[in-house]
Amino acid sequence: MKLQTLVSIVLVIFSLLIPQAFSKKIKFLTISDIHLNHQQTHKMEMAPSGYNATNDMDNQTFGQLSSLIRRNVGSQKLISKPEFILYLGDIVGHKRTSNPTRFVQDNTKKALTGLQSMFPDTPIINVFGNNDSFEKNYGAFFSDGLSPYKVALQSGFKNGFLSTGIKCHFKGKSDFPCIQSQNDKHGFFTIKLADTLILIGLNSVMFSPKHVAPLEHIQLQMEYLKKQLKQAKKENNSVLIAMHIPVGNNVYDGSSFWNKSYQEQFLKIMHDYYKQIKGILAAHTHMDEFKIIRLPENKNMGEYLTAGLSTAHGNFPSIKVFTMNDSGQKWSISNYSTYQINQIKSQLHIDKYYDFVGAYCKNRPDVIDINTCLSHITFNDILSRYTVNNPNYPLYKAQSPESFYVN
Repeated sequence: MKLQTLVSIVLVIFSLLIPQAFSKKIKFLTISDIHLNHQQTHKMEMAPSGYNATNDMDNQTFGQLSSLIRRNVGSQKLISKPEFILYLGDIVGHKRTSNPTRFVQDNTKKALTGLQSMFPDTPIINVFGNNDSFEKNYGAFFSDGLSPYKVALQSGFKNGFLSTGIKCHFKGKSDFPCIQSQNDKHGFFTIKLADTLILIGLNSVMFSPKHVAPLEHIQLQMEYLKKQLKQAKKENNSVLIAMHIPVGNNVYDGSSFWNKSYQEQFLKIMHDYYKQIKGILAAHTHMDEFKIIRLPENKNMGEYLTAGLSTAHGNFPSIKVFTMNDSGQKWSISNYSTYQINQIKSQLHIDKYYDFVGAYCKNRPDVIDINTCLSHITFNDILSRYTVNNPNYPLYKAQSPESFYVN
């Protein structure tokens, strides 16, 4: 073989190996809607036939689910150990007692303590949900000197949004994830996940029609979001946005999750910083679903919801694992897997239900950004998965399929 030919072959092989050699991956696990009621005397029904607001998470079931998940996460387990846990809101049960302050405080503390026991060596990021307010359901983040942030500190968190409390160093190398900035009065923050990847946690309860907030509070958060995205663009960073209440309408009945004017303002920001934003992570509906945000210029953005660990809305208990990939250009969500928890006789089991690429990116196993698959997906493609394969509620009663899209 001539030397020139040999050199050419070596160069081709090297060029093929470079992307893999420099590719970075981050896996993280999402949980939402525990809705713990530690005073509840009846056990949570694992496979309900529909919505039941009294079917919250009891203390015993929470312990059993925690043990099940803990046993199945780690090296050589069903779920490999994640880099961090993202909790997407609604720690507290639906039915408050006659002492609502104590109810919120006790259940928040017990749930966050339980999550830390479930993942003792893994950072936990905590997003505010509408049931987590001390004031009332859909109330303010901070009320009468009390907030979920303060209770998180009491439960062992070193920072109310990030359990480890690690702060980012603006000079020199930081340990990730680390807190970059925060507003502990109104419940939003920015956490750096890697050198060129950040997560912006929003208080989307503030944008709900069921919440009344001073306009200056709304604008404070919107300006914060724009400032963080502007900085991300300047530094060529990729961004994930995490929040409890998704933007858009509810496929169940067509009702608006957000105040219309706030939604329009938010979607304009999403369009302006489309290249930076790699996806929106939300919860609230308890369903395994996602929405396609349609932006001008035929741009699509995915809003990916994690189904509840509690089952009040008719879902099987569920968690998700997301994979982020950086091939040297930008970070992207390359896949996610949904895991369902079911009960066979008296035994709890956790199994992989499906992964996004396998289910929705047909004939494209090499996909590195699941947002590129969105244009080919319809509401009917995802409807059968809403309740996480609960046999007692196999087909979600979606009266507004058009709400699959956010415009």
